[in-house]
Amino acid sequence: MSWLTSVAGNLLLFCLVFGMSATVDIRCMQAQIRNTKALLMGIFCQFVILPFLGFIVVRFLELDEALGLTLLVVTSSPGGSYSNW
Repeated sequence: MSWLTSVAGNLLLFCLVFGMSATVDIRCMQAQIRNTKALLMGIFCQFVILPFLGFIVVRFLELDEALGLTLLVVTSSPGGSYSNW
């Protein structure tokens, strides 16, 4: 990948993330942070339930090592593709 392509890709990604964060209402975000029950439930689901379900799927389907490890990494990664569902 050329230097220009890399810089352009990073710039576009920055604009996308900045644009998404610019639409966040600070008061709504503060109210959600104060909602400790929802916050703890989200943390529990992200770090306990989702990796456990990924493990169960790998064991149940008897996936090979590479595919099983990939699924475990995806389900265990905060900000991974499954965390926003």
